[in-house]
Amino acid sequence: MQVPFSICMFDIDHFKIYNDTFGHPAGDKVISAVAKAAASHLKRTTDFLARYGGEEFVALIIGDRSDKIFGHVKKIRQAIEDLHISHNPSVSEWVTVSIGGVTVIPPVDGNYAFFLQIADTMLYDAKRQGRNRVIWADEQLKQLYEK
Repeated sequence: MQVPFSICMFDIDHFKIYNDTFGHPAGDKVISAVAKAAASHLKRTTDFLARYGGEEFVALIIGDRSDKIFGHVKKIRQAIEDLHISHNPSVSEWVTVSIGGVTVIPPVDGNYAFFLQIADTMLYDAKRQGRNRVIWADEQLKQLYEK
């Protein structure tokens, strides 16, 4: 039996503007706060969250269907917004994240780099559609949208 596998990509919205407005030490605190908020929602021993680079994170979640993961990840996005970290008012009241992801039931010889590429594409779709949202590809690669 194959087990569903999800890859999430998180990106802090307008992070360069945040750093330019508040400075890099404040930006470092935002990265830590976002990581802590996301990690607090990923509690199973099989859940994994890592900084992927700059203001981007990746999470791996094993064992749930796309509809359940999509709902869970929307709660993570909301929890980060609910931190109420002030942002530059020209872009947003609060620091927010855009999230893209995919749930697959991988074949034994699955191309995991391809799945990461799909998650990254979903992330950039979320950013293009206005940021502060989640866009997900389910097991049939059908997109699920937030907002």
